[in-house]
Amino acid sequence: MSSRAGKQIQTTGFYLSGFLSLALAVLKLTAIVDWSWWRVVLPLWVFLGHNAAYLLVGFICLFFARYGEEQEEEEQSIIGETNLLQGYHFGSMLFFVIFVDNLLRRMEGGDSNWIWLCSGKLEILVLFGVLSLAAEFLYWAGIVAIVNEQRRGD
Repeated sequence: MSSRAGKQIQTTGFYLSGFLSLALAVLKLTAIVDWSWWRVVLPLWVFLGHNAAYLLVGFICLFFARYGEEQEEEEQSIIGETNLLQGYHFGSMLFFVIFVDNLLRRMEGGDSNWIWLCSGKLEILVLFGVLSLAAEFLYWAGIVAIVNEQRRGD
């Protein structure tokens, strides 16, 4: 087994968000874009915020998990559940990106003449913050259900 195969921490997302922030910083420093520094480091904020929400919701779901209790559920394929779970995870990240973008628009106080999705209104902030957390809860609830099903099978 190589050391690469045993690696548990995946750093691709961190490197990607760092590269995007570096590219946006170069654009800002060359005066091609006139953004605030908050918006320049937006990819890092999204990465860190999404991972913080991911861990927080994961610990909450695992804390309330009932291992070994008998529950009657319909049998579904693990592959179908995994694809659905990845969809929840992707949706959570998308909702978090929209949440952070609206938060920055609200902080900057600029008049937004763009679509309602990126208006920076308080209602949109609350909506996408709640949607992001709800998608994370659905993701982790599915993982807990799979783990409970596997424990019953043992």
